[in-house]
Amino acid sequence: MDVLALVEIHIGSALKLDFFNGDRGWDLSGGRPIPAGLPAEIHDGIVRFERRFAAHLAAHVLHPATLGYGLADSPTGMLAWIMERWLSWSENEPFSDDDLLTHATIFWAGNAIDTSIRTYANNNRYPWAPSHNRTPVVEAPTGITFVGYENPPGVRTPAERVENFLASDRAAWYNHVNITAHPNGGHFIPWEIPTEWTNDLQRTFRDLRSGVPKNG
Repeated sequence: MDVLALVEIHIGSALKLDFFNGDRGWDLSGGRPIPAGLPAEIHDGIVRFERRFAAHLAAHVLHPATLGYGLADSPTGMLAWIMERWLSWSENEPFSDDDLLTHATIFWAGNAIDTSIRTYANNNRYPWAPSHNRTPVVEAPTGITFVGYENPPGVRTPAERVENFLASDRAAWYNHVNITAHPNGGHFIPWEIPTEWTNDLQRTFRDLRSGVPKNG
């Protein structure tokens, strides 16, 4: 019998896999208020970050069917919903009209918008748990690319972004062998900084073959 195995991966973020677990899986803050007395830069950064993502997560987790049926019934509504994310999550809106319409057509012709929304609710409804008790949870060698437009509030440079990750409780989840942060780029990394993304991928898999991990 064939055995399937995850040999190596490269990802564009490094969230914990139980991100959607819990009663408030739809809430980026976990229900915690913004602490008083923060520097204005960090306070404003938290507000901007949550405004960018909060409605997306909350609607997808709490009301997937209503949203999914509505968007699947209206090409205009679906395009508006998707474009809002493409434009607000990208750093410099690097998309041509053909780019946007091609991707929107894939969602529309494949009737895929409802499925793409419902997965958020399913992840919350059926909490994820690892199949083993070993650490790291993700044992496959992992390359990670971070981008500047998704820096946490208070993080300014690529070096600070790597340090922020390594100091967090997320780092221990991954067998990370290649961590790279870039000053530019938004949520759609391969689209926005394709050269940097390709270089990161090549370095991850090249170093794995040679057995020499390298953080950039």
